[in-house]
Amino acid sequence: MKKILLIALIGIISVACATKKNSNQASIHSQASFSYIEAFHKGMRLKIKGDSDAAIEAFQKCLNMRKDDDAVFYALSQLYVAKKDYQQAVSMIESANKIDPKNIWYTEQLANLNYGLKQYDKAAIYFKKLVEYEPKNIDWLYGYGDCLLKNGKVEEAISIINKAEVVLGKNPSLSIEKFNLYKSIKKDKEAIAELESILKEYPQEPQVIATLADYYFSKGNVEKGVGYLTQLVAADPENGRAHLALGEIYRKQKKVDEAFEQFLAAFKCEDVDVDTKMSLLIELQESPLSSHPKTLELVDLMVDLHPESAKSNSIKGDYLLAKGQEKEALVYYKKALDTEKSQFPIWNQVMVLEYQYLMWNDLFEDSKQCLNYFPNLPIVYLLNGTSSIELNKPNEAIDVLTTGKAFVINNKGMEAEFMAQIGEANFMLKNIKEGKKWYEDAIKLDPSSNHLKNNYANRLAIAKIDFDLAFSLINQSISNSPTISQYYDTRGWIYFQQAKYSQALEDYLKAFELESTNALYIEHLGDVYSKLNQKDKALQYWQKAVELGVEKDVLKKKIATGTYHEE
Repeated sequence: MKKILLIALIGIISVACATKKNSNQASIHSQASFSYIEAFHKGMRLKIKGDSDAAIEAFQKCLNMRKDDDAVFYALSQLYVAKKDYQQAVSMIESANKIDPKNIWYTEQLANLNYGLKQYDKAAIYFKKLVEYEPKNIDWLYGYGDCLLKNGKVEEAISIINKAEVVLGKNPSLSIEKFNLYKSIKKDKEAIAELESILKEYPQEPQVIATLADYYFSKGNVEKGVGYLTQLVAADPENGRAHLALGEIYRKQKKVDEAFEQFLAAFKCEDVDVDTKMSLLIELQESPLSSHPKTLELVDLMVDLHPESAKSNSIKGDYLLAKGQEKEALVYYKKALDTEKSQFPIWNQVMVLEYQYLMWNDLFEDSKQCLNYFPNLPIVYLLNGTSSIELNKPNEAIDVLTTGKAFVINNKGMEAEFMAQIGEANFMLKNIKEGKKWYEDAIKLDPSSNHLKNNYANRLAIAKIDFDLAFSLINQSISNSPTISQYYDTRGWIYFQQAKYSQALEDYLKAFELESTNALYIEHLGDVYSKLNQKDKALQYWQKAVELGVEKDVLKKKIATGTYHEE
C-alpha cells in the first residue's frame, strides 16, 4: 500500500512539474505572438484607413519577427498596388505564393499584376493555372486567351474562346472576338463563317450585324455593306449612328428622300449628339440640298429637340439668313446668345443685322455687352460708337471710338472709319473745325473710300457749309461707283439743303430706281414733293415709308400736317 501511494505521489509530482514547465513555455510563446499579432492588426487597421506607408512599416515589423506568414506578404502586395509600385507588389505576392503555392488568390494576383506590367508570357502561366483550377471561370478564360493573343498565339487564343463557349454556350460577344482573331491571322473566310453562324441563332443581334456591315464596307463591297446596314437599322431603330451612316450612303447615291428619312430618324435618337447634328447640317447647308424643304425640317427638329442649345439656334439663324429671312434669323441668333456668349461669330451676326436694320438701341446695348467678352476687337468698338452717334450720344461715342482705334493694327480702312466716326461725333457737338479735321484725315488715310467721301459730303450738307466741297466729294463717289443708290441720295440731299428741289428730285428718283424698297429714299421723295407743292405725292411716299417700317416721330408729324418738317 505504501509502495502504491508512493508511486501515485510521484505521478502527481511529475504531472505538476510538467504542467509548470508547459505553462512557462506557453507564457514565453504567447508574449512573442502578442507582439506579432499586435503588429499585424495595426497593419490591417492602417491599411483599412488608407495609410499605406504606415501599414507597410507595420507589416515589415511582422516580417522582422517571422518570414513565413504568406498573409503578410499578400497584404504588402496589395499596399504596393495601392501605391502603384507594381514591381514591389509582384515581389511580395511571389513570396506569398512560394509559402502557399496552392492559394488560388495569390495565383490570381500574380496573373493580374504581370498582365498589368505587360509581362504576358508570365501572366499566361498563372492564368493557365487558374483555368485548370476552375475551367468555368469566364474572367480567367478571357485573361488567359488575351495573354495568348498578346504573345502572338492566336490559334491557341481561339481554342480558349472555344472552351469558353463550352462553358457559356455560343454568344455574340465571343463570336465577334473570334471574328477579330481570325481576321488578325488573315483567315477572313473563317471570320465571316463565325459571324454568319451566330447570326442564324441571333438574327437581330445589332453588334454582329454592325460588324458584318463594317467588314464589307472596309472591303469595298458596298452592296453587301448597305444590305447589312439596312438590316441593322431595322434590328436596332434607336441606333442613330447607323441611321446617319445609311443616310450618307443614300445621299451619295442621290437617293434624296431615302437619305432624309434616315437623317430624320437619326436626329430623334439619343446617341446622336448636338455636335454631330450640327456637322451634318453644316454639310447640307454647303451642298445643293441647302434649299431642300427637308433640310429646314431637320433644322426645326434640332431646335425642337435642343431648344436651349446655342448651336441649334445659331444653325437655325444661318438657314433663315441664307433664305433671306434676316429679321427671323436675328431672333434665333439672339436666342443662341442667351446660352452662349463666348462665340464671336454669333455676336457678329447679331450686330451686323442690327446695324443693317438701323436697330440702334439694340446695337448699342449688344455691342456694349459684347465688349465685356471681347475687349480687344476694334469692330465692336466701332459698332458701339456708331450706334452711340445714332442715339445722339456724341461724347460717349468719342470715348469708345478713341479707345477702339488703339486696337486697330495694319488696317487703314478700319482706322479711317474710326476717324470719320469721331469726326461725325464732333460735328454733332458743333465742333465743326474738329469734325472736318477728323474727316479729312480719314480720307487722306484711305483716299479710295467712296463711303467716307459720301459720309463727309452728307455731314457738310447737314451743317449747310462748304457745298462745293460736298459736291466734289459726292461726285467722285458717283463717278467711281455709279450704281450705288446711296450716293445719289446724298447728292439729292445736298441739292435739297440748297433748296434746289428739281435737281434733288432727279437724284432721289435715281436712288429710288436703284433701290425701290429703301424706306429712307421713299421718305426723301415725299420731302422733295412736299417742297415742290405736290402734296398728294408727298403723302403717298411718306405713308409708304411708314408701311416699310419707319417709325420716326418727325415722319408722323409730316403726315399729320401734310408739310415737310426738318429733323
